[in-house]
Amino acid sequence: MDGLLIALFVIIGYVILVYALKGMGILEKYNMSNWGPFVMWRTKRGRALIDRLARPKRFWEAYAFVGKFIVIGVMISMLALLLWEATIVPTIPAESAPSPEMMLGIPGLNPIIPIWYGILGLVIAVLVHEFAHGILTRVGDMKVKAMGIVWMVIPMGAFVEPDEEALATTTKKKRTSVYTVGPSTNIILAFICAILFSTVMVASAVPAQDGPVVYQVEDGSPASMGGLVYGSQIISINGTAVASDGFETFDAPYPGNSVPVVYYLEGEQRETTVAAGVYISSLVSGLPAEQAGVRAGMILESLNGVTITNLATFREVLASIAPGTEVSITALTYDAGTGGYVRTLDSTITPISRSGSGTTDAYIGVYMSYMGASANSPQAIVDLMAHPFAGADSVSGFTRGILTYISLPFQGLQPLQSPMSDLFVPTGIFAWMSPDLFWIVANSLYWIFWINLMLGMTNALPAVPLDGGYLFRDWFDTIVSKVKKSASQEQRDTVVNSITWALAFLVLFLVLWQLVGPRIL
Repeated sequence: MDGLLIALFVIIGYVILVYALKGMGILEKYNMSNWGPFVMWRTKRGRALIDRLARPKRFWEAYAFVGKFIVIGVMISMLALLLWEATIVPTIPAESAPSPEMMLGIPGLNPIIPIWYGILGLVIAVLVHEFAHGILTRVGDMKVKAMGIVWMVIPMGAFVEPDEEALATTTKKKRTSVYTVGPSTNIILAFICAILFSTVMVASAVPAQDGPVVYQVEDGSPASMGGLVYGSQIISINGTAVASDGFETFDAPYPGNSVPVVYYLEGEQRETTVAAGVYISSLVSGLPAEQAGVRAGMILESLNGVTITNLATFREVLASIAPGTEVSITALTYDAGTGGYVRTLDSTITPISRSGSGTTDAYIGVYMSYMGASANSPQAIVDLMAHPFAGADSVSGFTRGILTYISLPFQGLQPLQSPMSDLFVPTGIFAWMSPDLFWIVANSLYWIFWINLMLGMTNALPAVPLDGGYLFRDWFDTIVSKVKKSASQEQRDTVVNSITWALAFLVLFLVLWQLVGPRIL
């Protein structure tokens, strides 16, 4: 039976069980309650632990003070990012728009998040988030009413329930400390795990052998039809050895020709036949390539009269063309009848300047890869995970490094697993570990980083009921109190609540716009 179908039956059975137990009064009998399919078990146990952890008050007060600057920075950055993303929504093709499940950080629902690593990261993220809230609640001399665990088939995390009345009537300084410490602790833990993952674990892994490693294969491409998959390490093409960093510059045979490819996979050497050439995986709607008749699935044969044998040649030819200049273009399409590629496009194309790139480079609006496979040298793959900021000498370079590091799951590099992980061996202090154990530990650190970062940044958004929303309300109330000194408390509350909820709806709109905008424009 299909795994998703089994999961659906399990969830349906679980929900029926939850509501049956609620109806019989069993949940209430054991201090449980439900919010939809989520079951919350409350207990007074554990409060003594929080009391002990909260004793070094000066430390936690200083910690919360630093946390406020972290959350302010993340809050502004996230809001700016959402506003920027809103401006580029019209340029995103409907088929490239994020799906609803991609916007939810739920293991098993979000296809990017591996279920077991995701559950581990989520449980730890929620646990440290809620414990941090509880500790600062006690530091502020407020009561913790209860602690508990949240279930949804499996344990999803923990929570600490403060005395809401005491939290509402305490000073703003104490209240904002409670709200701040949750997301800031997630972000700090993410930073620690990123250091452990990159500089301690991955930096000690070395390639077992040379040759470019495939980390992504386009469906229906020559590479896919030839049997190349994630983790295939290419040794030679058409009888010529391919250097580890030479996949894009390899002097390949004529586009469309079938050539032998030798590669390693799962510890053994294999051979297949693949059609050579630069494969068009997708296009940007309305740009020159689409207007010229280029379609996804084609192999680019020539541009401006030059045969395109590899990606490096394509870039060189495009760089030699002045934007606005009409040039020739030919392309090949797979013919199922003959089992080969035939020319189906012989047209002209007028490249344009890349909008917003800050350069005058010609651009035609295509996404492509050689044979339909994305590959990199094994050392470059390690460096991508271990040294994401190598060569970054500006704010933009540092930002690109952060985005690349966060997007490792989208590049097929997290979790790193067999057969890709088989190509690397641990050295140094980890030489005693088997590769399987090494990568389980390394992958766990990355996903604890990733989930904590996502949870921390999301909670920092200035939108109630998120922590950032309550922080914004208190901070904005302080500003309004100073500006409108003559106004009554009721008048100030009206202004503060109106702006707070308006901002919350703006954030919600910006998030939903990424889902809906590309599909309606």
